[in-house]
Amino acid sequence: MKCCYDPDIEAHGACVNCRVPLCKTCNMEAELADGLCIACNRQKKSFRFYGYFRIGMCSLGMVWLALAFLVVFPGDMQSGFTYGLLGLLGAFALNTVGAQVIQRSTLWGLKPETRVFVSLHRYSVTGNKMYFNQALRAMKKIEDITPFKDALFDQIVSILINLPFDLPADWVEYLCENFNMTEEELLDGIMEFGIDVFEDNIFNHHVYQAIEPYIEILKRTDNEKLYHELIDKILTRLNTIDFKAANRPPVYTVPGMQQQQPAQQENPNVIRDRAFLTELKMIDAELEDFLTRTKRKSDWKAISDIIDNYQLPKVPKSTFEAAKAMAAQTQQQLKGPDGVAGTKDDLGDPSRVKICAECGISFSEAQLSTYVFRDISVNVCSECLSTLEKDGHREPRLLASIRKPKEYKKLVDESEED
Repeated sequence: MKCCYDPDIEAHGACVNCRVPLCKTCNMEAELADGLCIACNRQKKSFRFYGYFRIGMCSLGMVWLALAFLVVFPGDMQSGFTYGLLGLLGAFALNTVGAQVIQRSTLWGLKPETRVFVSLHRYSVTGNKMYFNQALRAMKKIEDITPFKDALFDQIVSILINLPFDLPADWVEYLCENFNMTEEELLDGIMEFGIDVFEDNIFNHHVYQAIEPYIEILKRTDNEKLYHELIDKILTRLNTIDFKAANRPPVYTVPGMQQQQPAQQENPNVIRDRAFLTELKMIDAELEDFLTRTKRKSDWKAISDIIDNYQLPKVPKSTFEAAKAMAAQTQQQLKGPDGVAGTKDDLGDPSRVKICAECGISFSEAQLSTYVFRDISVNVCSECLSTLEKDGHREPRLLASIRKPKEYKKLVDESEED
């Protein structure tokens, strides 16, 4: 991979913040700046200044509001509020503009080719389209991109691997148009600089979303040999999957709520297996077409038998649904591996497990506290007890749902569907 600041030189290091590739000289300069590249070092200094700027703008907005009430329109609450609100909105607008200016100014003054490749790298890492647009504007200032072809295809391949979902369906035409090249030039460049990178990321770094653009490249270049090699590697990868664990419902978490049993955290290998199987489900029609056409029906049957029996993870529609799923999983785990209450492998006594009236998660009696609202006594966990008291001693959510028949019926219907 080429250095993004000197795109005609091989990279030997990377920025500790944005991981942009750096040559030896740029890497030495970065080490003197706490491992930060030029753009990240500028950004660090700029945002330090922006912190003071933001405080100043907020203070100015509050002073404006006070002057509106006390000096400009004393005694006129409506006019004072309107005038003061304009000041607050102005301060907010200046803060927003300041942040955008600082974000865009980190590459000012750099060579056009440097701006192109640093911006493309930042886009591939963050997905922020602003960097992609900056790169396109900078490319117009480069008379001949040929000397930096290697660096350009490094970044194009990186975008295809990390952000295929951010590109349009006709991404080949889209990239050809934006980088001023023909389809043949684009695909030949990717084949020359990116084949090993694609395979390494897919099968060694588990970046499975890269399979789809990789197949599109192989189809457009009529490279059946590499396509067959990809299928062979997919079959090999399928042999390593723990299907029982992959089909097990994933562990849900509720934002802002601590897991009650840390041991329930998902195994990283299981998460990768699910991601791989999910990707295969998304391209099953493409795999079937290729394997049937090339007379590898037995291999397609082996793949289809596996992905047909894999159920896509159900994503909770709301925090309450996630809380219910967590409660069900906790109850099941308390029953032990055999799933039957009252046996020796039980992790707890299911009969003594109760549900928090706020978050819906199940706990043992010892973990629950009594909470009284309008003479109604309910069980809540310590986390929710603290939240309810901070919120002004309000009614717990599940209790409120039960007290309102329409909402209660809706909850019952949802639980029956599950």
